[in-house]
Amino acid sequence: MKKIIFTVAAACLLCGSVFSESKMILIKGGTFLMGSPASERMRDADEVQHSVTVDDFYCDAFEVQQSDYEKLMGENPSWNKGANLPVDNISFYDALEYCNKKSAAEGLTAVYKIGGKNAKFPDVSVDLAADGYRLLTEAEWEYACRAGTTTIFSTGNWNNPKDANYEGSYPYLIEENYVRRTNPNVQPGLNRGKTVAVDSLSECVRALQYARKCERVGF
Repeated sequence: MKKIIFTVAAACLLCGSVFSESKMILIKGGTFLMGSPASERMRDADEVQHSVTVDDFYCDAFEVQQSDYEKLMGENPSWNKGANLPVDNISFYDALEYCNKKSAAEGLTAVYKIGGKNAKFPDVSVDLAADGYRLLTEAEWEYACRAGTTTIFSTGNWNNPKDANYEGSYPYLIEENYVRRTNPNVQPGLNRGKTVAVDSLSECVRALQYARKCERVGF
């Protein structure tokens, strides 16, 4: 399965939220085939298919907005400024700090302990028994993104700028269709050249439609 990368490090956080901007939903656990088939073109070597079982977990339906991030962290390091835009230009450690501060703000136990002698690359330990926020595991992330699908993308076998924000002029398999357009599904599209507001694309509507099958968390 191909993954569309958003410019946000703290994209999906676990557990409930008191912030109205959050759309936390309960993703019911299950077993799925993680990775991609060997026949899939342009796949990476580490995408070997294997069966994975995940437990129930909570996930924000959308990326972390800059307004939410600044409210907790006291700063907004994003290159693309906008209160309702996804936060960007943050490190992995920034994302962990955000999780811990969000946990503290809601009276929850922090999952991460960050420290050590190396200030640039501190040691990180994880308390999985804690009830606070954490980043999703790779398996949880793929399970949530697939939303029960088995296609190359969660929206089908071809990507389209109406479903996600990426370099639309460079779609999947365009390399094979530069000179001769032999595949009608490979169509260059809109390249917005900028980030877009959270919850502004049609894929978000599909995500919420799928979420209705899950138990919503009240605020």
